[in-house]
Amino acid sequence: MKIVVLVGGGHAHLHSLSQFAKKPREDVQLVLISPAVHQYYSGMFSGFTEGVYGLDEIRIDLKQLAQKIGAAFYQDTICAIDANSRTLIGQHGETYPYDAVSFDIGSQTDSPEALRNYISPIKPNYHFPDQLIKFRKSAKPVIVGGGASGVELAFSTYAWRMRRHLSDALLFSSGALLSAQGAAVSRKIEAVARKKALPFFTDVTIEDIDATSVTTSTGTSYPQSDVLWLTGPKSPSLFEQSGMPVDRSGFLAVHETLQSLRYPEVFGAGDCVSIDRYPDLAKNGVYAVRQGPVLWGNLLNFLDGNALSPFVPQKRYVAILSTGGGEAFLTYGNWSVHGKTPWKLKQYIDKKFMTTYQTIYR
Repeated sequence: MKIVVLVGGGHAHLHSLSQFAKKPREDVQLVLISPAVHQYYSGMFSGFTEGVYGLDEIRIDLKQLAQKIGAAFYQDTICAIDANSRTLIGQHGETYPYDAVSFDIGSQTDSPEALRNYISPIKPNYHFPDQLIKFRKSAKPVIVGGGASGVELAFSTYAWRMRRHLSDALLFSSGALLSAQGAAVSRKIEAVARKKALPFFTDVTIEDIDATSVTTSTGTSYPQSDVLWLTGPKSPSLFEQSGMPVDRSGFLAVHETLQSLRYPEVFGAGDCVSIDRYPDLAKNGVYAVRQGPVLWGNLLNFLDGNALSPFVPQKRYVAILSTGGGEAFLTYGNWSVHGKTPWKLKQYIDKKFMTTYQTIYR
């Protein structure tokens, strides 16, 4: 009997669990370890923030899912990896042996340490529901970060607040909004923001935060009662502290087969890894979902002594961000469109994704 441990309930691991449900192997003991019973789907965070979805619609019960398919579930946080003895160490000293292990634990928020006392964390993502419920009704909410997460949650928070005649939510970005997607996309999403009267500030950074205000690089201060910091991903400390091969930012370094550079029995997927052949690959759910089939296939191929398959990311992909009020912004490369049809498409994709896993145990 071979023990395969999945650490974290991210997109790629959800796929692995669903495949084990369809085709279990009697020679494999599948183990799932997660710090929380529920895995929340980031694609529906904006809908939850706006009030479109309820809590049970945006989360998957990992414990029920594991029990249904015959996998063992442990609610624990892995704090160390002993690669020599092939053992994981939990938060309170529990040990978990493995013949093969995979990590899909996401990333953390890269926020300045000096400002963290005034910042609301939403990563790991099981912090999200409580933080967003508190944030959206705060007196003077501020969002820092002009990437996809910051922009989408700014629109969603703003839409929720406008229906209740509350004051504006402010969005600050160090560059143009959605700058990573090119100038044309930035111009279009900023035009949408102006049309919807979302207050946003570009080409500024937050220099200081105190209990009642944020101060920008221009020297201007704005009132704040809650700050959501969404400026980019930071690696979990687990890998570097455990002596695993990591990239320069501390993310688990893997080959294109999603296999560790040094330890062939260690795999990883999603935001917590860096692929040596694609070091600048964006950390988003699209790639994590597509890594799922490669990851599960390679875990089994490793156990069976077969050749592993490479993960090849597509150069362009569809991304859809909610802009509130039943509308969304769809991009594909440099092309984009905004309106109600992209929102309907987003709802269809998100609900289909959730149904795939929720129906296994319901």
